[in-house]
Amino acid sequence: MNEKKKNRVLITGSAGFLGQSLLRRFGDGFQIIAIYNNTRPEVEYENPEVYHADLAERVQVEKALLDTKPDVIVNSAAWVDVDGCETDRARAMRSNYTVAENLACVSEKQGLYFLQISTDYIFNGRDHPAKIDDVPDPLNYYGRTKLMAEEYIRENNSNFLIARTCALVGTPRSGKTNLLNYYYDNLKKGKSVMAPDDIYANPIWIENLADLIVEAAAGRMTGVVHLGGADYMSRYDFAQTFAEVFGFDQNLIIPVSADSQKRPAIRPQYAGLDIERSRELFQAKILTAREALRAIRDLP
Repeated sequence: MNEKKKNRVLITGSAGFLGQSLLRRFGDGFQIIAIYNNTRPEVEYENPEVYHADLAERVQVEKALLDTKPDVIVNSAAWVDVDGCETDRARAMRSNYTVAENLACVSEKQGLYFLQISTDYIFNGRDHPAKIDDVPDPLNYYGRTKLMAEEYIRENNSNFLIARTCALVGTPRSGKTNLLNYYYDNLKKGKSVMAPDDIYANPIWIENLADLIVEAAAGRMTGVVHLGGADYMSRYDFAQTFAEVFGFDQNLIIPVSADSQKRPAIRPQYAGLDIERSRELFQAKILTAREALRAIRDLP
């Protein structure tokens, strides 16, 4: 009997923080195509398909999809430097909107399933974690470009899922450091860490998020889902939990006001996402902050 044909999934942003996790998590049930522009991804499975293209160029997107013949596209490509997006708006538009528009347009023409990764920053976060049906109101240009991508997909695609997420944490295999590296490196040296006690979100472990995305793609979920962690907490409380789980001195975590950390882009105070629908929709467990941090601590 012939082996059942695997669905082919094309993952954009495959060298990025989320892309690295998606390559690992999609490995069992899908044939993966890792597409990249500037940085070739580090792949950990046999016989990977790696394809180079500038996804901001429509002609290259059309050629890439014709060459690779995917069944599913997961667009995790984005420029997530919120302050950078505020100051270099042309790059932000090209990376966060034009790429998504090109992929969505061509995938619709070819009848493909399209999964777009979006963000809680399309909302203003003034007084509560965003519900799916809240009216978007981005406070910064990063959020605006991601909202524009959502609007294009909603208006032009028939078989899509928009997966909004927030406050990704984990240990990247390559690339820039992230929040956990900052905590770990400083606390291990006995140095204090400043953490805002007036900025809130529900941080999600990158591997937990990737599992949820795989489940969504495998089940061809459509519409909009919110994928955040199980605990809604301040950045200070998250840092305290990190110190506790990793055995560091919690007194080294210093609470500060977000206003004391001046940045070009405004951040929502009550960011994050309401995930009650997702708790019922997904079989994969959405982890608490402590569960996620323990899993990260115990990684080989």
